[in-house]
Amino acid sequence: MAVKKVKEVVDAALEKGEPVVRKARTVAESAAKKAEPVLEAAKSAGKQVAAVFIPEIFVQHSNRQFDCAELVERCKEDFKAKHSSGTMIRSCKIYIKPEDNMVYYVINDMEDKLSL
Repeated sequence: MAVKKVKEVVDAALEKGEPVVRKARTVAESAAKKAEPVLEAAKSAGKQVAAVFIPEIFVQHSNRQFDCAELVERCKEDFKAKHSSGTMIRSCKIYIKPEDNMVYYVINDMEDKLSL
């Protein structure tokens, strides 16, 4: 008797739930259709971002060559070594003077220098 009652309750719940499931499916399909243009735009933007490149910049002076990206990293490392490790770099300006064999930098309004 109890099994029969449970079966009746389950069948009734399924009948009541069927319209809800259909509505959810309709809403999901509609959302998917609306999302298609957004997904296509995102894919296109991803391709455009992939096309952006970072140039390699070198300074040549007196038969020597200096990689600017490497100098930037050296300046950042030097700054972090001399200041608290939690200090976030907000601004960075680098001045390369090959004739002085020096790199001068200003990070977060603090000046310092490194030898090339």
